[in-house]
Amino acid sequence: MTSPWSEGQVASVAPDAGSLAAAGKLSAAWSETGSNGGALWGLCQGSGKSPYRSVVDLSGPAYNCSCPSRKFPCKHTLGLLLIWSHGRVPERSEPPPFAADWLSRRAGRAAAPAAAATTTAGAKATERRTERVTAGLDELDLWLTDQIRGGLGAADISASAFDAIAARMVDAQAPGVASALRRLPIVVATRADWPDRLLREYARLHLLVVAHRRLSELPEPLQASVRSHVGYPVATDSVRGEPGVRDRWMVLGMQTTEEKRLFTRKVWLIGRNHGRRAILLDFAHGSANFSTVVPPLGSLVDATVHFYPGAAPLRAQFGDAHETPEPFTTVAPSDIDTALDHFAAAVGADPWVRSWPALLTGVTPAIDDGHWFLVDAEGRALPLSGEDPVLWRLLGMSGGRPVTVFGEWTSESLVPVSVFDRGDVYPLGPGTPSPAAAGSRR
Repeated sequence: MTSPWSEGQVASVAPDAGSLAAAGKLSAAWSETGSNGGALWGLCQGSGKSPYRSVVDLSGPAYNCSCPSRKFPCKHTLGLLLIWSHGRVPERSEPPPFAADWLSRRAGRAAAPAAAATTTAGAKATERRTERVTAGLDELDLWLTDQIRGGLGAADISASAFDAIAARMVDAQAPGVASALRRLPIVVATRADWPDRLLREYARLHLLVVAHRRLSELPEPLQASVRSHVGYPVATDSVRGEPGVRDRWMVLGMQTTEEKRLFTRKVWLIGRNHGRRAILLDFAHGSANFSTVVPPLGSLVDATVHFYPGAAPLRAQFGDAHETPEPFTTVAPSDIDTALDHFAAAVGADPWVRSWPALLTGVTPAIDDGHWFLVDAEGRALPLSGEDPVLWRLLGMSGGRPVTVFGEWTSESLVPVSVFDRGDVYPLGPGTPSPAAAGSRR
């Protein structure tokens, strides 16, 4: 019998944040819901006379809904998964006819002889999704070609134009590409050098399209990276099945953000022994009540971390903790060259990497003619970027003296996340819990 998913697992299969937000608003629209351990079903009342019939086969997972939505899974099947995760779907021995018919057809296809069914239902679903993604990316490549052929001066670079092609990528089940496209209007509106930046982003997208076409020719880790940047989902259970990396992990950053009632928690870790970087992502809908427990900011914990597959693995799942988290008071020296080398290695392995965690010790924040920098003891400087309150807070906390700054290097600037000073980690942005309480130190 399958245990109810967490909200994070539901979020991981959503085609976009809007679908997940819409799903959360359907909690009162359900009737005749049920689960037999292997499947979910229910009726969701929409604007029409007849309710939509939704079924989820948890063994795939696979989804079916009578609604006309082109998104997959649709908001109704996502809504059914959400109320199941909240414990609001009762156990029933037998599904109703509409669910039993669809489930039996899937079971019949899965049990067919190998000569008649060359792939399983799950493999067929994967193949269909790949075909949709491929068709969508081909359309994107044609759009990119038109943009370049006509010249940026004649191209439609309005927010609505980018939103239209992004919506097409959502329909093609490539939400990662859609997110990249929806960031481009900000580049056009805020950057004086927007033509150069836009061309770089177009080149990055074209490279992703070409890589997806030749996916089978790529090394397996790079295949995983391409699929991740396109937006293919990765099951949490499969990540937990990956070999773990045990280290004494320092929690150097933590932020919670919200968009359309979808809360995202981001936790940055650095291994004290091996120096490996990791990011933990968790999602919750409606409120910031995350289903997983992570060590507090500023703590050190002996734990095993499982990384998502990729050519430059960074996103991870927190595994078993082998001892109680405790605060730490020191970090190993890390200079500008080290931070840039880490970023270069990541981009060399995965050319679509946009940022990489960076730890800089003994640097002083400074502002010159409206431009922000971190300056080391030798006078070398790295540009800073971010919201003004964050940058001024960093300057005020340093008091004009060297501190240790943790953030994300983007190839152009460092976006600061936290400051480590005098044995404590201090968050710079909103939505971050207080550092670990003082106690036994390491």
